[in-house]
Amino acid sequence: MMTFFSSQVTPLKPFKIRQRQQIIALALSHLTPMQKISLRILKLLLLTPVFLSLAYIEGWLLLPALLLTGVAYPLLTTPLEIQFAKGHLQHAIKEFTQGE
Repeated sequence: MMTFFSSQVTPLKPFKIRQRQQIIALALSHLTPMQKISLRILKLLLLTPVFLSLAYIEGWLLLPALLLTGVAYPLLTTPLEIQFAKGHLQHAIKEFTQGE
């Protein structure tokens, strides 16, 4: 099942949103180099068509398109990051709770 928001991840439900973001960042820091490369390549493949489409927009219409793209960026990339972080969440949660 694809997870779009960190609040949908069961182990992260007791935490506030900022804490969930920190835990996901910790989990992503534990990725192997190949996993990090895979994540970045997938993000690139996902975002390339979006940014290439901006090249065809001219004039003042580019401004709303850029704003929409800026809002859509985390909506497109966050599910990928959460999916990659799921395997390291337990370790990241332990590390986060020990640091408090």
